[in-house]
Amino acid sequence: MTEEYISGYLEAISRVKDILTPYLGGTNQFFSIPKDVNKSLILNIENYIFAHKSWYDKYNTHETLESKVNKIKLVEIVNWQENFEDLISEWTCDEILIEIRGKNGYALSEYLIDFLLKYFFISKNEVTLYKMLPVGEHWHWGDMMGDEYIFETETDIYIMHFGEST
Repeated sequence: MTEEYISGYLEAISRVKDILTPYLGGTNQFFSIPKDVNKSLILNIENYIFAHKSWYDKYNTHETLESKVNKIKLVEIVNWQENFEDLISEWTCDEILIEIRGKNGYALSEYLIDFLLKYFFISKNEVTLYKMLPVGEHWHWGDMMGDEYIFETETDIYIMHFGEST
């Protein structure tokens, strides 16, 4: 299973959300960023953001990139394999779909976690998940509002973005 597959699944989920929540559009995606194993996770994220400074210079008029990056905090999602579904169910429209069609099979969030655990991260010994704060920041990879989740392994960093714009 590849990053592109996970990202494609997330994008299909965002199209479902578009249908079910009129006047909101957005994108969901999953991608890796470079990891320097000699630097902290937050410093790796900051370096990735600063590598796209020209985007922020053009579109971010409210604050400096330095002050925006200084607000970043990471909160570990303990036992994410069990707890992640509740955190993303709003983005995957699980409750709305159950209201419309009943509980027929697995929720979209369950499939996503299943893909991650059984196929994507299968060869990784340890995977840690963080929620990136503050919520709703406009990053160069996403929408005007959303949630960012950071997966870290010994050698890799992945960002999972759920987003929407009006």
